[in-house]
Amino acid sequence: MARRRSLQRALARRWMAFAAVLSLSFAGSALLLLFLLEDSFIDRHLRAVSATVVDVAGASATLPANFQALPGPALPEDIATRISGKKPGTVIEFRRDDGRYVHVLSARTATGQPFALVYDVTGELTVNPRLPGGLAYALALLALSLLCAYVLAWAFVTRTVRRARALLGEVLASPDPRSLEALAQREPIREFGELLHLHAGVWREQQAAVERERETLAFLAHELRTPLQSARTSLALLDESPAHAPALARLQRAVERLTRASNAILWLASDAAIPAGRTLAAAHLEALVEEFRPLARARGQSIELRLVPGLSWDAPWEAVEALLANLLLNAIQHGGEGVIEIDAGVEALTLRNPDEAAASAGFGLGLRIVQRLAARLGWRVVLQQQQGMASCEVRWLPGVVSN
Repeated sequence: MARRRSLQRALARRWMAFAAVLSLSFAGSALLLLFLLEDSFIDRHLRAVSATVVDVAGASATLPANFQALPGPALPEDIATRISGKKPGTVIEFRRDDGRYVHVLSARTATGQPFALVYDVTGELTVNPRLPGGLAYALALLALSLLCAYVLAWAFVTRTVRRARALLGEVLASPDPRSLEALAQREPIREFGELLHLHAGVWREQQAAVERERETLAFLAHELRTPLQSARTSLALLDESPAHAPALARLQRAVERLTRASNAILWLASDAAIPAGRTLAAAHLEALVEEFRPLARARGQSIELRLVPGLSWDAPWEAVEALLANLLLNAIQHGGEGVIEIDAGVEALTLRNPDEAAASAGFGLGLRIVQRLAARLGWRVVLQQQQGMASCEVRWLPGVVSN
């Protein structure tokens, strides 16, 4: 997982990088400008002196220091090579073979005599010698710019972060989407306001989805009551005829399953807390196992129940039954042949069954419903599959919350 970074530090570093690039750009531009200005002053001086040359032969005595007028035939080889083919008035600068740095002007006298005016600027340059000292000042200014950028970024972003945290607190304190939309209208920062509007819209959609689910569950729970009552009446009539015993047993199991499904829907559809009630585990678990033994036997399975004496739950049996019956039915329907083991201890109940690779995948929607029922009870359900076995643990320790 990528390391999370503070928004303040991230933006402060970016501001510092921007300040460094900007400072270096200004420093480079200033240095280039200094070189151009220095060259322009030297070239202007060179042209002004060349205008005073009338006779090349006698000009050297009247020229300023470091200037030298050389006729075309007498040009040294390094100067002649560089100035060859240049138009009169052209200025070139280069370092001579002896190490001196010169500016050379190709010119003609008033009488048309070609010559080269050489200006030795080795000791006249001021930018290059001053660079080390200027670099120290530039580094100091750069450090000051970085410090200012850091302080400004930290101050600005701290205000933004403080505002964002305050806004988050107001969002968490909002009782409904309408108050959140009102908060978005009052928010002076447009982006924060848009984010609040989006959050309010998502909140409304979630409320609508929850309400639709509640209405659907309430409708299903209501509609299941009528056929269940009719089925119970029919069971009472069939019970009077021993010839219908197998069909009666199947019908009884179907009715019990519908009853548990109806109870589960009622628990999930209601916002009210599940009423407290103490349930003795032994008798109810044994009755539940006996109910499912015929179904397990038909699939080549057997059920073994082990539980600690005196085990009880602080929850009504209807809610616990809907949860445990769903788990046991899944173990039978989606498990392989073999023994289904149920161990009920003081802290948890563990259900293990052979995991058949070819069986259809189970514990999908059923497991999610079971987890929601467990959450209503304050329990937790964990499923694990390893080494050919599927294991489901139901923990009821106080304070344990379902994921």
